[in-house]
Amino acid sequence: MPPHETDGPQRLHGASFRAFPGGGPPLIDPTPPGRSQAMRRRLMVFCGVFLLCAIVSLAYNFLRPAVYRADARVQITPSAIAPSVASSGARDGTQDFMVELQIFSSRPLLEKVATRLAGGTAPANMDEAVLGLQDMLSLQPVAGTNVVQIEARGPDRQAVARLVNAVIEAYREQQASDGDTTSGQQLADAREALRVMDERVATRRKAMEDFRARSSIVSAERDENQTLARLKGLGASVAKNDEREAAAEGRVRALEQAAAAGTRSPAAKDNPTVANMEARLSQMREEYRALERQYTPQYLDMDPVAKAAKTRITNLEQQLESERAKGHQNALADAREELASARAAARRLQQQLGEDRQSAQVFTRNFAEFKAMEEDLKGLEQMRQTARQRALALEATVTERKPRLLVVEPAAVPESAWRPLYARDAGIALAGSLLLGFLAVWFVEFFNRPEPVVAGPSAVVISQPWVQSYPPGPALEAGASPQGVGYQPAAGAPMALLAQGLPRELEQREVHQLLAASAPEHLFVLVCLLCGLSADEVAALKVGDVDASGASLRVPGEGARVLPLLGPLAALQASGDPDVKDLPLLPSVSGRALSAADIASAVTSSAFDAALEQPQSVTPESLRHTYVAFLVRQGLRFGDLGRVVGPLSSETLNALAPLAPAGARQPLASVQRLMPAVAALDMPQG
Repeated sequence: MPPHETDGPQRLHGASFRAFPGGGPPLIDPTPPGRSQAMRRRLMVFCGVFLLCAIVSLAYNFLRPAVYRADARVQITPSAIAPSVASSGARDGTQDFMVELQIFSSRPLLEKVATRLAGGTAPANMDEAVLGLQDMLSLQPVAGTNVVQIEARGPDRQAVARLVNAVIEAYREQQASDGDTTSGQQLADAREALRVMDERVATRRKAMEDFRARSSIVSAERDENQTLARLKGLGASVAKNDEREAAAEGRVRALEQAAAAGTRSPAAKDNPTVANMEARLSQMREEYRALERQYTPQYLDMDPVAKAAKTRITNLEQQLESERAKGHQNALADAREELASARAAARRLQQQLGEDRQSAQVFTRNFAEFKAMEEDLKGLEQMRQTARQRALALEATVTERKPRLLVVEPAAVPESAWRPLYARDAGIALAGSLLLGFLAVWFVEFFNRPEPVVAGPSAVVISQPWVQSYPPGPALEAGASPQGVGYQPAAGAPMALLAQGLPRELEQREVHQLLAASAPEHLFVLVCLLCGLSADEVAALKVGDVDASGASLRVPGEGARVLPLLGPLAALQASGDPDVKDLPLLPSVSGRALSAADIASAVTSSAFDAALEQPQSVTPESLRHTYVAFLVRQGLRFGDLGRVVGPLSSETLNALAPLAPAGARQPLASVQRLMPAVAALDMPQG
């Protein structure tokens, strides 16, 4: 685009200058040339798009045909049809209402409506006429009532109102003509059902009476029949005799146990002779004990009165013992006689019960069958009663069983179109056209933006290491990366904000580029970091930590471990003076030990020299994390990870876990210890 058509200052030679008071540098005049041309372009674009869109949308809006709607509300009272004979539940009124509602859109009713609208003659193509009426009509019941709203929509405002009113009248006439036929058929069906039920009840009652006579069933009550009453009496007698036998057997056992133990018989307290003798013996013993309290034993042995009293006590004890033994024998004999009598009675009752049991079982089966027949008869009588009530209800409610129609609000001719809303849609069309005009201006100006021209020397801004362009804690794409040794994180945002809380992970390409561009004095530092050592561990390395004979490196510090000198690390065997083991293994240029800041500076300078993307995010921690992620992606066991890179916190292990591939973990001997970019490095010797 020519310079004079651009908007704003684009070329220094196209701008006018004015001198700054006091001899300062010239300033650019804020008023750019060509502003009127740009405004004219914007106005032309806006007006062209706005007018085109407005004309098309308004033409489409006003060319749409008008649709008119007429509606009416009617209340439908379904016919009060009595319950079915085979059903004991009441009929659902909602179902009857929905059935009547379907009649409004049925084909027979709409054929009558089409004939009525055509002036009394059937249309030539009745199918198309009925389909057209079905498309125009819609029925919407009012929730919770028997009121239905009938709507008709069409391009003719007079026709939609006539259609709704014609449907209502046709329904009224059809229900009036069909009501008498339906009522008569229902009444005839109810009377026929009542006649059939009367015949079945009579047949079932006669069969039940014949069966009762054959089975000698006197009454419907079970206990009033002779066979069952006798069987019940025998059962009661057997139970009573069993109790008697158990009591007699318990009495005999108690008497026998008392005799064996030498204790007083339980029946002795009921013998008056024994009780009298025990009273006399107790009195005599009390008198003798009174003498013992008054006189000495020697005097009592010589006193005839005392000797006679003692002799009477002894004789009375012998008589009492003899009387007790006699009473015990008598009681035992009575108990045994009672037990024998009870057992004999039990045998007689069991014999009699066994003789009557077979006849009782036959009677029980017949009685159960009789009761089942009686229950069936009750069910039939109940069904007959229901049929009788239904027939009586049908005879009494002939007019109530006809469906009734009440027009709540008839259809009126609509005054305005229902759809479309021309004014609203025209406003939407104008607003859309206005928005499209502004978008068109923005679209044109977006592609007409000029190239900026910088006046004077340009300034180059170099990103500093302390400026972090990445958000802290890069996000980890868990489980979304390919697995294996040759894995390369997806390119895009500068490498690897992979896991929240983890440093940046470098691609193998970036590692190779970093090592190739690093200074010779920084190469060993980078290799150690890329082999799992931290900055503090690299700074603490001494010459004595290298075991040349064993080709191993002892890493000092809290995570002390021994690493094999593989690949480029083997060059560390020739580093330093082996006689002075306390000297730093990787000294600085001045010969002193490296600090963590020196190592960070070496990494950052190497990243800038290698022209890595976002070099300020490359730190010693990111190099060590690159190596850790390299091992984890190979499936190394997390338990062996600390032997290579030192101890890791549980939070770091949780963040590294999504990098591990699925399947079984690999031991340390099964994984590649060096990254491909490090293994391919040719280190200088000495």
